[in-house]
Amino acid sequence: MDSQKYCFKENENVTVDKACFLISNITIGPESINLQQEALQRIISTLANKNDEIQNFIDTLHHTLKGVQENSSNILSELDEEFDSLYSILDEVKESMINCIKQEQARKSQELQSQISQCNNALENSEELLEFATRSLDIKEPEEFSKAARQIKDRVTMASAFRLSLKPKVSDNMTHLMVDFSQERQMLQTLKFLPVPKAPEIDPVECLVADNSVTVAWRMPEEDNKIDHFILEHRKTNFDGLPRVKDERCWEIIDNIKGTEYTLSGLKFDSKYMNFRVRACNKAVAGEYSDPVTLETKALNFNLDNSSSHLNLKVEDTCVEWDPTGGKGQESKIKGKENKGSYKFLKIVFLLSKELLIHFEAVLSEIFLFICMTFTFYLLP
Repeated sequence: MDSQKYCFKENENVTVDKACFLISNITIGPESINLQQEALQRIISTLANKNDEIQNFIDTLHHTLKGVQENSSNILSELDEEFDSLYSILDEVKESMINCIKQEQARKSQELQSQISQCNNALENSEELLEFATRSLDIKEPEEFSKAARQIKDRVTMASAFRLSLKPKVSDNMTHLMVDFSQERQMLQTLKFLPVPKAPEIDPVECLVADNSVTVAWRMPEEDNKIDHFILEHRKTNFDGLPRVKDERCWEIIDNIKGTEYTLSGLKFDSKYMNFRVRACNKAVAGEYSDPVTLETKALNFNLDNSSSHLNLKVEDTCVEWDPTGGKGQESKIKGKENKGSYKFLKIVFLLSKELLIHFEAVLSEIFLFICMTFTFYLLP
């Protein structure tokens, strides 16, 4: 594409240089005035085309600038949403962990408070029993002393102080709820933008326009095994060169193309050109568009020749009707009756381009030979 653009600009410069040379070196005279006017007209046409090209480029730059501003704003909004989502997840995880720590604290505190309460009750009963036993030592009567001793023995046997476990049910260790986010911090520090595929390159040489179909071929500047599919966009236009921002139709999109070639069939070539561009996509994001390519879409135009058609054919441009009474006047019939034993040949003249004549010449020759042989067979005695 760059070489084609360069040649185009070089031809423009040559045209302007030649026209300027003619204006500068032609002698004054009636004929020279005409030549100078023609040369000046070429310069005017070239300048007008160049101005139109520059204006279109300025419109493209403005459109691109507006797109940069809009897309940057959208990307910033998406970035805020993504980080807000991360913050929200972190807040949820933090709240969940805080709840776990508080629940563990409450469980252990309850267990320890229960043990403290049991120990206090046991200590209180034990102190009361100790005081009773100490008083019992002062009893002088044997019978009362024996009675007090038996009571002390029974109470000691049933005392909770001797059945109480003096080991804490829980420890003060809370290390099982500690965290280490060093790996997560490293992961967060490696956060970066998504890898974007590079722009493909459309190969105009491999593109084909034929039979109401257009085949577009492209390639990647370097191999990328992460590409999932391609998106091809096209639109019709009547302007050659770079696509125009203003007065243009919308791009039509063909998504999920797995290969590097695509054929659009069943098209109606009702415009002079078609613009094409393609972009590569991985599993996450679409890449940059390729440089747009403009392909010429010539339609087949032909007319039928009424002057050399059969007498019973009524021919109007692209329409043919059979008229048994004779589509032409009596004068044409008289001219056609010079040889009553001969047959009239049907002749339809197509005004085709040179390229199409090359393809149809062999077919038309065979058809004409077949008609001649058929009529000769009928003329034999």
